This record gives sequence, C-alpha cells and structure tokens, in this order.
Amino acid sequence: MTKFLIILCSLFLIVILSTFNPISFNSRLTLFKIKDIEIENTQVIKKENLHNLFDSKLYSTSLISVNEDKILEILKNNQLIKSIEIKKIYPYKLKIKVYEKKPIAILNNKKDTFYLTKKGEEIRYFNNEILTNLPRIFGSQKNFLEIYSSLVDLDFPITDIKSFYYFDIGRWDIILKNSKTIKLPVTNFNESLKNYKDLKKNFDFEKYTIFDYRIKDQLILN
Repeated sequence: MTKFLIILCSLFLIVILSTFNPISFNSRLTLFKIKDIEIENTQVIKKENLHNLFDSKLYSTSLISVNEDKILEILKNNQLIKSIEIKKIYPYKLKIKVYEKKPIAILNNKKDTFYLTKKGEEIRYFNNEILTNLPRIFGSQKNFLEIYSSLVDLDFPITDIKSFYYFDIGRWDIILKNSKTIKLPVTNFNESLKNYKDLKKNFDFEKYTIFDYRIKDQLILN
C-alpha cells in the first residue's frame, strides 16, 4: 500500500509540475491592479499624452510596486518635468502630480532652438501652443538671466516683449511687440530699463520707436 501511495504521489507531482506556468500564476495573483490613473497640475504638457504613456506602462500592474523612481524612469525623455508626487489610492487608483520647469524664452542660437528656463537650463524645442508666445532670444544667452531678473524686479511687462538680441560686445537690444526698440548699454542696464519704464507713462514719447541708452548718461531718441 505504501508503495502504491508513493507511485500515486509521484504521478500527481509530475502532472502538476508539467502544467505549472509561473507567468500566468503570477498574473492571476497580481494584487491591487491599477485601473485608474489621474494626472494633476500640468500647465504645458498635455494630460492626454501623459495618460497614454502611463496607461501603456502601468495599467493592470500592481499598485504596490509603483514608486517615484519608476514614474521618473517612464518620464526620462520629457525634459520639461522637474519632479512628481504620487499617491496610491487602494485598491486600484494612482494619482500623479506633475511639477513642470518654467520656460521663460525661446533661444535661437545658430541652427539650434531651445526653451530656456528660469535657471538657465536649455530644453530641446518642441511645438507647443502655450509656449509659442514666449519672447525669442537671438544669439547667445550670456547674462540673459541678469536682464530677465532686472525686468522682473522692475515689474516690467514681459508679455510686451517680442525678442531679445545679443551682441558680441556684451549688450542687448529689446524689441517690443509695438515695434519699439530699447538699446541697452553693456553695464548699468538696470537704470536704462527703469528710465524707459518711467518714460513709457509720458505720451510725448509715444512717437519714438528707438530708445538708445548705449552712451553713458545719455538717451538718444529716434
């Protein structure tokens, strides 16, 4: 009888082991499968694009195994994303809060085009309706952030600016959307910007299109 039981158990194990599929076994035992992914806080990036990306990578995977490193790995090719936060809502929902970098201008440097962020980071250009109205920089971005910081400190209406032109001697021209040009000096450009902002309130200066501050302590109007 004992011998018969041993043979029977051996046959049973052979059948079980020959039909065991660890992949299908694991898939049946996946706990807390993700069925709903919610994207929050996007300003520039289209939510639809992120949804499609995350659905393709995370849908039906386990909520337990998801972490920030895994999400950032999925987003590694998106330079516009600064950081993310995730929240797991059991049994099946994942919330992803996205923090984007803030482009302040479009940099045209020779044949290359980039978005320039507040921290001076260059992001490869891509078509985007929201960013298309950013002012453009022609030439180098050298000391541009100093100019931009001065404009912000003076509460200068940056949305009125069409473009910035850098010259190799180290100075800038600012072209406004109303076709006026501010020619800044190499140094002390803060005073020039402040002076232009004050003059802007005076209607007598509306007829002029060029405000030339290149010569120290002088303003040439044209």
